[in-house]
Amino acid sequence: METYTDDRILAQPIGYWASMTGRSAVTFIRATLESHGLTQPQWWTLNYIAARPDGVTLDEVVEYHRGFVDTDDALRPDVLALVATGLLTESDGALALSPQGAQRRDETWPDIRAALARIRDGVTDAEFITTIRTLQRMIENVGDPAWHA
Repeated sequence: METYTDDRILAQPIGYWASMTGRSAVTFIRATLESHGLTQPQWWTLNYIAARPDGVTLDEVVEYHRGFVDTDDALRPDVLALVATGLLTESDGALALSPQGAQRRDETWPDIRAALARIRDGVTDAEFITTIRTLQRMIENVGDPAWHA
């Protein structure tokens, strides 16, 4: 890894580094999910529904994820694909994990944990916390909400 002097780092464009970090991390995670036959929005959906065993509606899934990268109403086809492939069940408008969906989720988690660990390799918890808090501040400084579930 190339290292820069502090002065050179202070002159670096935050937009470039934040965008490249996001793009690289998301691409790596999406490749991991693809090896399990899932898209990232489908992964979000499986985890969201797994945490709500009483079931949720399609509108609730979409509304919760509104504001995430590339979701909004584009999430609907991903959710419906999970129903079509049998990873989710739908009864009277309520979505729930099927046994196959729970199994796919359980089988995928170890690879996702490994991907997340690889992304953070060599980054201490303190550095990670500082990075997130710094990015939150920068987002809020320009008037946008800085949140994530």
